[in-house]
Amino acid sequence: MEELKINLEKWGFDGYFRGLSLKESDKSLIPARVIGHNRHFYDVVCEKGFFSAKTSGSIRYNSVLKSDLPAVGDWVMISLRRDKSYICSILPRKNCISRRCSGNIIDEQVLSANIDIVFIVMSLDENFNLKRLQRYISLVASSRIKSVILLTKSDLCERRDELLDEVKKNAPEKEIFAISSFDESTEKLLKSFIKPGISAVFIGSSGVGKSTLINTLSGSHIRVTGEISSAVHKGRHTTSARELILLASGGMVIDTPGMREIQNWQEEDASGFEMILELSQQCRFADCRHRTEPGCAVKEAVENGILSAETVEMWLKQLEESEELKQKKAASLKILETRRSKRKKNKGQNID
Repeated sequence: MEELKINLEKWGFDGYFRGLSLKESDKSLIPARVIGHNRHFYDVVCEKGFFSAKTSGSIRYNSVLKSDLPAVGDWVMISLRRDKSYICSILPRKNCISRRCSGNIIDEQVLSANIDIVFIVMSLDENFNLKRLQRYISLVASSRIKSVILLTKSDLCERRDELLDEVKKNAPEKEIFAISSFDESTEKLLKSFIKPGISAVFIGSSGVGKSTLINTLSGSHIRVTGEISSAVHKGRHTTSARELILLASGGMVIDTPGMREIQNWQEEDASGFEMILELSQQCRFADCRHRTEPGCAVKEAVENGILSAETVEMWLKQLEESEELKQKKAASLKILETRRSKRKKNKGQNID
C-alpha cells in the first residue's frame, strides 16, 4: 500500500516554519499543523496524514499560561508512536489573535495562530453595533494582522447604504464590504483575499453568518448553519469549536465560535480613532484627557459636529480598560512567572 504523502505547503508550511523545524534537536519529530481542537485531543495534519494528538507530558507540565498550549493554526513538532501521536513542541508563532480569559488570574486565550488575514463579520440586522465592531477592530489591530470588515445580510437591510456609511466613517482606513451570502459576487470577493497558502479567520458574534460564508467558499455545507429565528432574525449559534479548513481552491479558513465578550489581551490599538489622535496634537495640554480641560481640540471637534461624542467615549473607555488591564497583567504575570520558575527547578524527569 502506497504511503500517504501530504504537501504541507498547501497548509501554509513556508520557509519560516521549515527553518524553525530544522532547528529542532530531536530529529525523530516531524512538523504538523493544528487544524482542530476538542476537549481532549488536537487534530493535526503532517506529511504522513491526519492524526489526533495529545500534548506531551512536558508541555502540560511546563504550561503556565493557556497560551503555552497549542492553538488552531499553530505549527508543532509531533512524535508518531505506533497508533498514537504526541505534540512535543510548538514552533514560535508569527502572530496570534488573543483575548483575555475570564477569572481572577489574568490569562491569555489564543483564538487562532499564524494568520494572514482576519475577516471581521457583523450583520446588518439587530446585531449591528458600532461599539462592538470597534472592539473587534482593536482586537485584530493589536495583533498586527490585516483585517477586512464584512457587513453581512445586506439583502435583508433597507438601511444598507446608511449603515455602510456609518462604518466607513468610524473605520476610514479599513476595507469594508456590504455582502450577501446569496450573491454570487461574494465568493469571488472572498477568494480575491484568500489565495493558496493564505490562512484566514472569520470572527464575529453568533449568528452573523460566518459559517455560511465558509460554506460558500468550500462549495459544500462543511459547517451546519443555524436555523434562522423569525422572531429575532438571527442565525442560531452552531460553531462550538475552532477548525482550520483547506479550501479546494487553495487557502485556508478558520471558523470561530461567536464571542459574547471581547476583552483585549494586548494594549488597545488606536485603529479607528486616528482622527482623535490627530486632533490631540492640537490640544492646549499634552496630557489632555478630552473631558473638562480648556483648549481641547477634540471637544471642539465634537461641538462642531466633526467628531461624534460616542466615538470619543469609546476611545476613552478603551484607554481606561487598557490601563486597568496593564496593571492586572503585571500582577498576574508576576504570580505566573513564579510558578514557571518553580516548575523549571523541579524539572528533571520526562513525564510523558
